[in-house]
Amino acid sequence: MKRVILFMSLILLFVSFETVNANTSNSMDLIPEMTSNTSPSGIASASSIWSKQHQPFNVFNEKSDYGWSTKQGITVGWVAYEFDNPVVVNKYTISSRSKHIDSKKEAPKDWVFEGWDGNQWIVLDTQQDITEWGVGSKKEFSFSNSNEYIKYRINITKNNGHAGFTTIGKMSMMFDEPEPEPEPEPEPEPEPEPPSEEAGDRAILTVTMITDLEKEFDLSMEEVDAFINWYEGRHRGTGTATFSINNHGNNKGPFTSRKDYIIFDKVLTFKVNEYKIK
Repeated sequence: MKRVILFMSLILLFVSFETVNANTSNSMDLIPEMTSNTSPSGIASASSIWSKQHQPFNVFNEKSDYGWSTKQGITVGWVAYEFDNPVVVNKYTISSRSKHIDSKKEAPKDWVFEGWDGNQWIVLDTQQDITEWGVGSKKEFSFSNSNEYIKYRINITKNNGHAGFTTIGKMSMMFDEPEPEPEPEPEPEPEPEPPSEEAGDRAILTVTMITDLEKEFDLSMEEVDAFINWYEGRHRGTGTATFSINNHGNNKGPFTSRKDYIIFDKVLTFKVNEYKIK
């Protein structure tokens, strides 16, 4: 009975290693399940291999057991896949090997993910200090890309400490349709303010006396406002009985100034005609 419990515990432990750091995704792998470096389609290649059991197509065969490994004594290198036709890739996953206890040290730590444009490799994604690999654990990486490339690769420059080689258990490449950006809600247009009547710069103040005599004065609006304030104040019983109006340019003769004095109780009515100075 104890052996059965121990066996089940080991199975659960292995399963937990298989799923650590795994990110679920609805994206489909663009690479078919490879059975060789050229079958069923496309071409899998690598900078070097450790043995015949560690071919580059192993990372694309949906298994993470043997995977791909660099040559003994080499810890840097790349593994690539060439499509039959150019495709857009903006996401990829990497799984460490599930067949070896040293998967944590063998797994890549620093790398770039690149696309081949026919003349040169274009860096699409850069990763550094990627640690915490478990046996068969999976990590997912997304980046912005809208260009089609016929060939993609992961180019590893450092692993997590293994001195003999670098390995990858499984790899997939995908395209995630970017979510459309929500259209901003249109701001409500402000209600137009009613046009205000333009205030004139000056005005003709016409005062009609109780004798039907009319007096016209060409005044600034400040002077007109002063007259109206005096008249309304006097009507309420405050202020002086008279209001002086300067004749300004109408000052004829040798006088230093000419002023007309309006007596409140002699005023019958008055009107103001504003105008602007051009």
